[in-house]
Amino acid sequence: MNGTIKSVWDTNAVIDWLQGNSTFQSVIKEHDLNSDIAVSQITRMEILARRGINEQDLSSVHTFLRRSFVVFITPEVEEEAIRLRHDCRIKLPDAIVAATARVCACPLVTRDLELIHKLGDRLVVFDANSTAR
Repeated sequence: MNGTIKSVWDTNAVIDWLQGNSTFQSVIKEHDLNSDIAVSQITRMEILARRGINEQDLSSVHTFLRRSFVVFITPEVEEEAIRLRHDCRIKLPDAIVAATARVCACPLVTRDLELIHKLGDRLVVFDANSTAR
């Protein structure tokens, strides 16, 4: 499925980027992962449905999403998400995001240490806390 997508970002990664976390942004830029970004349909939903999101934040989210490729939940993503959920014992939204990265043949960018630990041997997980694994 991957044509020009460099990475798939989870919700935590998008939020850190939008909040201007300079450490996160430096690591992402250093590894050239700040362009050709994809997000799962579930990530888009989680970001837009965040509690307490104000108009300014919502505007930033929409700008980010316009510059990103949103990958919808296809039957292939669905099957892989089910497999990852059972095999890795992760939450369904995390499984959908991870499956999206796997189907797109891209690294998953996250700061979620539990997800990094559980998925590190299943797909390329970019630990945005430090470096790729």
